[in-house]
Amino acid sequence: MKLMGQTAVVTGGGKGIGRAICLALAREGADIVIAARTEKDIRETARMVEKEGRKALPVSTDIRVEEDVENMISEAVDAFGRIDILVNNAGVAYRKYMVETSTEEYDNIMDTNLKGMFFCTKYALPYLLKRGEGRIINISSGAGKHGIPKLSIYSASKFAVIGFTESIAYEIGGGVRVYAVCPSSVDTDMYRSLHSDKPALKPEDVSRKVLELCLPKNPLPSGSTVEVYRSPVRVV
Repeated sequence: MKLMGQTAVVTGGGKGIGRAICLALAREGADIVIAARTEKDIRETARMVEKEGRKALPVSTDIRVEEDVENMISEAVDAFGRIDILVNNAGVAYRKYMVETSTEEYDNIMDTNLKGMFFCTKYALPYLLKRGEGRIINISSGAGKHGIPKLSIYSASKFAVIGFTESIAYEIGGGVRVYAVCPSSVDTDMYRSLHSDKPALKPEDVSRKVLELCLPKNPLPSGSTVEVYRSPVRVV
């Protein structure tokens, strides 16, 4: 187990891609802090992690709220004494023409997909830097590489995830590596609520790539963006 003794914080860990990431990291030996708003979902993920023989800490967290995030990170450190991996996975989207998108919907997308990532990184990063090594994985999207009609605000937020990733990688350097992962269509509740076509990927396809990026001998330079498709992965 190549992540034995490490602690991973995964946002949006109650279901979908986030749950798959929690389980993939746990199977490689990591203890998992599961952050999301829905208590029932994160407790179910915690039970699944514990079945893999690892410790789990479910923390009900609204990542749009700075105090929630600060508390979640504090609980993680109190429970495990360290943070080695942060996966900024939580995200929301609305499929609408831009002119029909309300200010409330805009704020919810940006506050979750971007501000929440900022809060989590801000409060977790000092613990990673203290150890001098670790990983931050930011889940972007294929919509973060190419604009998609009726997803303009979501696309904008996911483009921003890539810029944030590259900037932080340059800022911190050293042993803490930062990556953006851009999956194509993934079979999740959110995708099915937005699209009628069949998704190309399963959550486990994304979790395998996240796990690969977290492993000690991963050769990719910090700041890389990885696109995940059913066909071979592309790195840009």
